[in-house]
Amino acid sequence: MKRIGLTGNIGTGKSTIARIFVILGVPVYHADLQARIMLESPKVIDQIGVLFGQHVLNSELQVDRKVLAAIVFSNKDKLAALNNIIHPAVEEDFANWCKLHIDRKYILHEAAILFESGFDRLFDENILVTAPVELCIDRVMKRDSITREMVMDRIQNQWPQEKKLELAQYNIINDEVMMVIPQVIAIHREILSR
Repeated sequence: MKRIGLTGNIGTGKSTIARIFVILGVPVYHADLQARIMLESPKVIDQIGVLFGQHVLNSELQVDRKVLAAIVFSNKDKLAALNNIIHPAVEEDFANWCKLHIDRKYILHEAAILFESGFDRLFDENILVTAPVELCIDRVMKRDSITREMVMDRIQNQWPQEKKLELAQYNIINDEVMMVIPQVIAIHREILSR
């Protein structure tokens, strides 16, 4: 089984691309979704409370994601500290998930910060979804109902698309001009042919 990373900066549409691969029958591990689920683990909640203070927990002693996001997306050191809690848990969960799909020709691991986190080392190849930065900003502002400044804080914590292009074996352009389905199908066929 080949392990393929699927990444793209915020607003590029990597989740949309992942859904197309799912339709083609490819199992997709959604690392960002699993990381959010990990935030509900009592062990992780305790670690976050100790590291960031009890004010990041709501009245039900769950992580208040908005409060936590405001802290970590404006402070790289605090984001790194959070990632040091979450990433090992996600990596272990992914390894267990792979065992369930061992009979597949290939699987995808979708993650926003695949290269930044060093997770790309786990994969045979990587697919990068790209889009013009202004389009990405507009998509995220509409999707998350947040300000441009909040989107920019998140973008600052991701590598530029150009740097990621140097590391990826495939690029899907999601600029609302080029059709993405033919791009996905071409990559899918190439991976299956090897």
